[in-house]
Amino acid sequence: MNRRVQLNRVVSLAVLGLALAGVATAREPDPEALQRAVPCCTTLAGLPFKPLPADRVELITVGEESPVFDFDTGRSYVVALELPSIEPPYIVQVRSYALGDLPQRSRVFYPAALLLDERHEVLARREPENLPVVKTKYGDATRENRWGLPLRLEWDILVDEPGTRYLVLHTTEQGLAGRSTTTARQAIPIILPGIVTALPGKKQDVEVAHSRDGRLAVQILR
Repeated sequence: MNRRVQLNRVVSLAVLGLALAGVATAREPDPEALQRAVPCCTTLAGLPFKPLPADRVELITVGEESPVFDFDTGRSYVVALELPSIEPPYIVQVRSYALGDLPQRSRVFYPAALLLDERHEVLARREPENLPVVKTKYGDATRENRWGLPLRLEWDILVDEPGTRYLVLHTTEQGLAGRSTTTARQAIPIILPGIVTALPGKKQDVEVAHSRDGRLAVQILR
């Protein structure tokens, strides 16, 4: 086998691998699914809370299979977490990964947070301010984003209210109206005999849309 054929096969396999890698995250969500959904409950106490481990990362997919709640900031898919029995203050780090096949066509779950006490009363509201999308290691994206894009938001939520027992992550209409920025290289299409691929071009600023769905990695930092 000559070197040209070998190169063509290697490049073709690489392109195929990248295409397959994006399959799990490239599908656009049904824009009407959230409005058609029946809310899970009418009070925060009715949310299906899941324990958040104190010593490991919890991976969470947010989307059409998630519970739905009507907040005063708009209807949203919900991540409801029961916090471990540790004394504040501590940090809950939320890593929200970009979904999509290319940075230029990606989207990211942009969360707001509620801290609740044992009676499910709101102790504090947390909202991020202009979080940028940052590049992350491919190993992290492989492990935490199901072979998705190596781009994510990172938000450290301070838990400092005594008696905090629950954390609720959700989107808001205001947050969904925004965009987060990152830097990515343009893809220059290259057509060769037997293959279609792309070469990296110059860097450019990219706006990543805020989305109702996403892929989260959540962990306690102390």
